[in-house]
Amino acid sequence: MNQASIRRRFDRAGATYERAARVQKLVATRLAALCPGEIHGNVLEIGAGSGLLTRELAPRCHGGVYVALDLAPGMLAHAAMPGARKVAADGERPPFRPATFDFLCSASAMHWYADPAASIAANLRLLRPGGGFAIALYVEGTLWELAEASRATGFGSVYPMRPAAFYRELFANLPGVAATVSEETHVVTHASVGAMLRSLQGAGVTHTPGKKAASPAKYRDFVRYYEERFSREGRVATTYAVVMAHGVRKRTATERL
Repeated sequence: MNQASIRRRFDRAGATYERAARVQKLVATRLAALCPGEIHGNVLEIGAGSGLLTRELAPRCHGGVYVALDLAPGMLAHAAMPGARKVAADGERPPFRPATFDFLCSASAMHWYADPAASIAANLRLLRPGGGFAIALYVEGTLWELAEASRATGFGSVYPMRPAAFYRELFANLPGVAATVSEETHVVTHASVGAMLRSLQGAGVTHTPGKKAASPAKYRDFVRYYEERFSREGRVATTYAVVMAHGVRKRTATERL
């Protein structure tokens, strides 16, 4: 994965993300429901984007700093985040020392990691012992309609997500971490295929491993294929598969004394 390419796409989406990110807003709300009503100490949010999760959680933060980190400065420039300190940095290489934070959260971001196994483990080491976390990311099955239509018509491509089982195993085997993992599926509908594609572009969801050469004929085939197979009551559907993980970095025996 090319992180610079991802950053450029989300930089360009800074002004449009808030309006286009319908499922991301839903996921942020769902994740916020798994977080404590009051969060004490320092908080790190990775992939803060336009502030969808930030605005849910920052008001709950007491006695510390709420750091809203995002890979794309262009996203942060447009983000409304009262009470948060914005930091433009890569979540896989955050500029913080281990055991700096008391709570870590991330919605709709970590599936972009080039090495999620190593990077999520490193992210959780930023927590002090006893610190909590809540993470939501997309998995295999997300935009499967778009992937099928792309394969069938040769128009476009979809970034391959990892299966939910990958993350279940990852969180189950992280040393010193106790996590609860669940899965959700959300379906978003749009008035047309064109509206669906514009929404994805507006939310920055345009990074794929390799764009296929497009043509007007392929685009027409793509629209026809999508409409014929994935329409619901006159609207076209897109599916998002989500893994939610929340838990705590456990204290060692020495730290409990």
